[in-house]
Amino acid sequence: MYRMWGPGNGEPRAVIVAVPGWNATAGDIEPLARYLADRGIAVYSSGVRGQHGDLTAKAHHAKGDITDGRLWTRDFCEFAHWVRRRHPRTPMFYYGQSMGALTVLTAADANQSGADGELRGIILHSPGVAMMYTAPPVRSFIGLMRGLYGNRLLFNVGLIPGDKPALTSDARFDLVWGLSSDRVRPGFTWRYLDEAMKLGERARTAASRLKLPVLMLTGDQDPIGTAGVGQRAFPALMKSIPSSDKERDRFPDGYHDLIHDKNQAQALRDIDGWIERELMTRRPGARQQ
Repeated sequence: MYRMWGPGNGEPRAVIVAVPGWNATAGDIEPLARYLADRGIAVYSSGVRGQHGDLTAKAHHAKGDITDGRLWTRDFCEFAHWVRRRHPRTPMFYYGQSMGALTVLTAADANQSGADGELRGIILHSPGVAMMYTAPPVRSFIGLMRGLYGNRLLFNVGLIPGDKPALTSDARFDLVWGLSSDRVRPGFTWRYLDEAMKLGERARTAASRLKLPVLMLTGDQDPIGTAGVGQRAFPALMKSIPSSDKERDRFPDGYHDLIHDKNQAQALRDIDGWIERELMTRRPGARQQ
């Protein structure tokens, strides 16, 4: 399942291929997608295997579970390839939020050769650095629990308490978000969590090889993406990326979901402005559009 927004007429000036995070949906990007569509940019957003939008998982009552997290990257790459076929000569960017940012890092690493057409850059919105920099004892414990109770459910892994800000600065919004019928219930398995941690490890390796332009947006109050590792993980990720064109936009009062919070207007302008700058920059060896 996917969602798409774009200009009403003609070929878009650019295309964004997006993937949401843990327990999020393809539609969660809508505020950004509508904003960019009004500026001539198309946005395609995919669902995530094991979450809302995975019709196979729904049919087999397997939501909240996955046996191989590498399928997340494969699914996204196939989705991006399908979008590329629809827009063969249009500049393309990847966008990922939270855990989706880790999928984007691994997918961009797979496409740096340009095999699927020119990729102009990636946008990391509150990347799930908690999964990339997990302490070894915690990582070992999760692996142990998977071995013992792989298909058992974790009922309290959303990190959204509902009584204090977490996803956004508005705890009421967070509670409504968590209770939405779009979210996985009753929870995720230890196997799913373990695969998410493996995705984080692969994303950390991919980041260390990334040469593409990167925009990263982070909130200094984010308790979700940084759970267990702290804010220091964001600059650690930026430092690890070898790209000469990388930018981090910090929101001092921002939480995890900047495009649904009081920072929304600034976050949307920042993303749009960065895309415009990248569209104006010709890369060595880039094809003329």
